[in-house]
Amino acid sequence: MKRNPTRIINRPRLYSFLLKISPMRILLVKMSSMGDIFHTFPALSDLKQQHPHVEIDWVVEEGFSEIAAWHPAVTRVIPIQLRRWMKHKGYASWQAFKAWKKNLQLEHYDCVIDAQGLLKSGLISRCANSPVIHGYDKHSARETIAHWFYTNSYAVDTRQHAVERTRQLFGKAFGYQPTPLLNFGIKQQFTHVVKNSRKLVFIIGTSWVTKLWSTSEWQALAQIAIAQGYAVEIIWGSPSEQEIARKIIEQCPLATRPGERMSITAIAEKLVEATGVIGLDTGFSHLAGALETPTIALYGPTSPTKVGLIGPHTLNLQLSPPLDCMPCHKRQCQWLPEKSTDTPACMSQIKAAQAWASLQEKMRAHS
Repeated sequence: MKRNPTRIINRPRLYSFLLKISPMRILLVKMSSMGDIFHTFPALSDLKQQHPHVEIDWVVEEGFSEIAAWHPAVTRVIPIQLRRWMKHKGYASWQAFKAWKKNLQLEHYDCVIDAQGLLKSGLISRCANSPVIHGYDKHSARETIAHWFYTNSYAVDTRQHAVERTRQLFGKAFGYQPTPLLNFGIKQQFTHVVKNSRKLVFIIGTSWVTKLWSTSEWQALAQIAIAQGYAVEIIWGSPSEQEIARKIIEQCPLATRPGERMSITAIAEKLVEATGVIGLDTGFSHLAGALETPTIALYGPTSPTKVGLIGPHTLNLQLSPPLDCMPCHKRQCQWLPEKSTDTPACMSQIKAAQAWASLQEKMRAHS
């Protein structure tokens, strides 16, 4: 007799038992952003530890497919170009989406789990050839409408960090309680990299002008580090970031930067090699944390409470006491002229000496 997956999944004990003894094909939908991809890794580690037989395919934005493939629990990465299709709406994009959907539906999945909780991720979840879709309930999803796309929805406390929310969602969907231990599961992908106990990496770029740190403070930080005998390498990813790196090196000639823009994997290797990292609110700071390198991330206009770095080897550094306008979550500082590229006070008042002291503390604890 053919089993009914929906009936089984609605009987948690039987469902959990079947997961332990037989392979189950799961499709994960979590398409972006870079930080969100890293935040999903511990949930994958939990699931694979609890149910070693599951096979997990992952739908992710094409630009992040390289990252998703790092996790050993992932059987196959399914790239999607949803951002491009939505930006360039038209016949060509619609045809490309239909071809992608048709290809996806060639595979059957026992269930889908939407770990993003957005309208777009709910719609993509519905595209899969599966009778069961797990996701957040209407009070827990980032966009309430998303819960209408799920056959099974779960209440997950929205006050938790994004990493813990995702772990709780997986636990409720697949019948287990996550342990306190946090395992990103990707460090073993870089065992070939030799650690350099005297090397530091600075991550100077981020997507918002308001999240940038003063160039003068980066210069001061580089001078402190070099005076203490450390080598400093500055990671950049755009022409504007390359110019900031040039200005830092102009004042600190012993600091270095890559000659060309690097791949995500190459940057990951740099972060593993380093004994410490200082960065901003950006995906590469999250990557450094996921790789368990002592990392300090500087926050100003945004709050790290729910989406900051997590783990004992990381620290989210903010101005203390905070300004009354923090966090504003704005790309334009209300106290600066329109289109100004100046550093807002919430970032400029974080000083190099403070960042250095915080990094030293984390490096000592880690060693």
